[in-house]
Amino acid sequence: MEIVKYPAFFTPTENEIQVDFPDLPEAFTQGKTMKEAMEFAKLGLAITVNDKLGHFEKAPHPSDLKSLQAKNPQKIIKIVTVDLDQY
Repeated sequence: MEIVKYPAFFTPTENEIQVDFPDLPEAFTQGKTMKEAMEFAKLGLAITVNDKLGHFEKAPHPSDLKSLQAKNPQKIIKIVTVDLDQY
């Protein structure tokens, strides 16, 4: 089991919730509901980190949640946790 945790910004728009990872910008995704956005965020995070590890790259160190919240008080920030062995 290889668990990774990264903070992500969840930004509601008119038609969806956009998800962006400040440490992994290539892992962006979206969903129609918060639940769907979180599920797609887990998938995007797993694919991105597994791809980096598969190419012998190091995954970046996750940003500190409290620091991100202090710098972005208007944003919805959640920790996305995924077991890389499931993907």
